Order: sequence, then C-alpha cells, then structure tokens
Amino acid sequence: MNKCAQPLLGAFLILASLVSALAKPLPASEADVGVAINQTTVLVYPPRMLYEAIYSGEARVVISVDADGDLTDCLVTGYTHKVFAEAAVDALKRWRFEPARARGIARAARTEVQFLFRDRGVIVQNLPGAMEQRMILGELRERYTFSPCKLSELDRIPNPVHVVSPVVPRTSRERHVTVAFYIDPEGRVRMPAVERDAADDEYAAAAVAAVEQWRFESPLRKGQPVLVYAEQEFKFQPK
Repeated sequence: MNKCAQPLLGAFLILASLVSALAKPLPASEADVGVAINQTTVLVYPPRMLYEAIYSGEARVVISVDADGDLTDCLVTGYTHKVFAEAAVDALKRWRFEPARARGIARAARTEVQFLFRDRGVIVQNLPGAMEQRMILGELRERYTFSPCKLSELDRIPNPVHVVSPVVPRTSRERHVTVAFYIDPEGRVRMPAVERDAADDEYAAAAVAAVEQWRFESPLRKGQPVLVYAEQEFKFQPK
C-alpha cells in the first residue's frame, strides 16, 4: 500500500468461529446498481465567476444517500474555486436521488460526484468508487486549489480518540476488507466506504459500521486542521 493510503491502526485481526455458508446465484434482474441522480433543477454557471472572467471550473463532492433515496451527508473533496463547490452543494441539496441497490434491495451508499462548470453549461457525472480516490489525489493537487491531504503530508498521523472493533459474522476462511474514508478537520470520520462489488458483503458492512464511529485528533498540516484521505485494512480470520 502506498504512502497516501497507509493504514492508521494496522490491520485488525478478527477471530471468528467456523461456519459454512451457501450463496444463491443473483438473478439478472437484480444486478447491483449505484446511486442515481435526478437533476430536478437546472444548475447554472455562477454569475460571480463570469464577472471575474473565469469561464470554467470544477468541483467534487462525496454524497451519502440512504435506502429511501434521501441525501444524508455531503463532503466537498475538491474544487478549483470555492464558489463552484458552493454551487454544487446547493444543487445537490435540491436534487432527488434513486438509492443504490444490492441484489435488488435498496441500500445506503456513497458516491463521488464531479461537476464540470463551463460558461455554456454544467456537466455532472458520478466518479469511480471510493477506492479509486488514492489514484487521483495527485491529479487533483495539480489543478485544484483545494483537495484532501495525504497522511504522509500531515505534521503527524492523528491519534485515535475513539475506536470501535467490527461486530462480525462467523467465517470459514480468512477475509480482508479495506475501508476508505476521510478524516475532517474536526477529527470526524466521513464517508467510509468499500469498493462497490464488496458493498453488500456482511464483512464489509461490519467494517464500515465500525469505522463510522471512530474519532481522531484533528489532522494537522503546517499546524492547520485539514481534510485527509485514509484507508484501514481489516483481517477477519477463522479460529
């Protein structure tokens, strides 16, 4: 794992009792789908940017949508100008969403949305899963005025102040789950998630539920609180 994705607490070792499990094949009509955005209002180019002779820009926002399709949280993860991020968040709060589905059942999920602002219109698109974030941090830094820091860029790794271990099912084989998440300037964990193809896995769900409850000291860079991207690996092992 590279520096920008180094785990904070080391790999968790979870001991579980031996049990067998059978999985039924998934009908084609119940294929997994991600969050869908219904743009119920038109997002216009911010007039202030035109006044300042700025004719293009970008913003990225991670959103959390529950099983009812309600927006429960949003976190700005990048922008070329703060005004674009404010416009994006305002639009998201007014739009409607279709929840993600796993095996045909609606579930809570997170996705990152990219806004490409142009003076003739705005393009909105979902980005790859949270695990892809580690590969685009460098790209964001090159053209964005704001983007998450890497753990390696902090003054020091923030100490955990509250950690909860996953409550796990029993397993017959070793399982590994990596949870990607952000730590905001107040030390709160934001938007923990796993890759989409593991999102309905009960081990992944247990890991995400635990990480959601973690708290850290404020991450600092040059003495200032910042948003930081991190990953944590969990190892579930049979007895």
